[in-house]
Amino acid sequence: MSRVITLTTDFGTSDGYVAVMKGVMLGINPQAAVVDISHAIEPQSVRQASFILHTSWRYFPEGTIHVAVVDPGVGSHRRGVILKTPSACFIAPDNGTLSYILYEQAKLHGSHGSPGSQQVTLHNIPADCQAISITRQEFWRHPVSPTFHGRDIFAPVAAYLSLDIPISEFGEKIDSLYAFPIPVPFKDPAGHMVGHIIHIDRFGNLITNLRSRDIPAGGAAVEISNQRIDSTSRYYAQGSGLMAVIGSNDYLELSIRDGSAAAVLGARIGDTLKIFNPVSR
Repeated sequence: MSRVITLTTDFGTSDGYVAVMKGVMLGINPQAAVVDISHAIEPQSVRQASFILHTSWRYFPEGTIHVAVVDPGVGSHRRGVILKTPSACFIAPDNGTLSYILYEQAKLHGSHGSPGSQQVTLHNIPADCQAISITRQEFWRHPVSPTFHGRDIFAPVAAYLSLDIPISEFGEKIDSLYAFPIPVPFKDPAGHMVGHIIHIDRFGNLITNLRSRDIPAGGAAVEISNQRIDSTSRYYAQGSGLMAVIGSNDYLELSIRDGSAAAVLGARIGDTLKIFNPVSR
């Protein structure tokens, strides 16, 4: 039975971890199409994995199974979970990896604080979704290593799920998942829109939580780290120096042509920026 399964991990490609997970899946369902989203997530960066999954999953066929294993709590009492939405299934540790997916499904607005906050709280499962805790060990690979649940739990569960086994067979229904606060743009007392850097890509582009709808008609000026960008650009080659571009995922990005905006600005995830009318300050 052909079914798409995606993989997102922090395992890298220097070792055999990713290949072993694929081998386990294909041993159960040889017809599964296993696709890599990324294995270059920063080690233990649950928030980066959550964002990358959020920007990628929608481009796959309906019913795709997305496996995300960034699991600093592996071997502990943290749960492994399946979240089924109207369009896809997600398998991950219950450590905040599915935060952006929950946000999309339920519009869960967390605090307006920095995404660097370590606060992780329980959020209810949206009404049109289902979630289970993976407890049925007959779907696991044995013996289970306390340090490699990706191979022994998440990979075989994904493969069996790809054979159209209902998610209810894999464990107990749960009503909430752990999620970290998703920072949302807000207006300061002067009426200027304030956003946050939520991701830094491998080019050093600063991805913000501001969307095209947050940019005033006719463009805007952007201020960050005491530097001002006087207008927005349509694409990277349109300007030189520091520029603001609406990227392919509809997020405002701060970029430097042929360079790293993150390095030049010394910017970090959680830093704020302001949007100004082009003629105001």
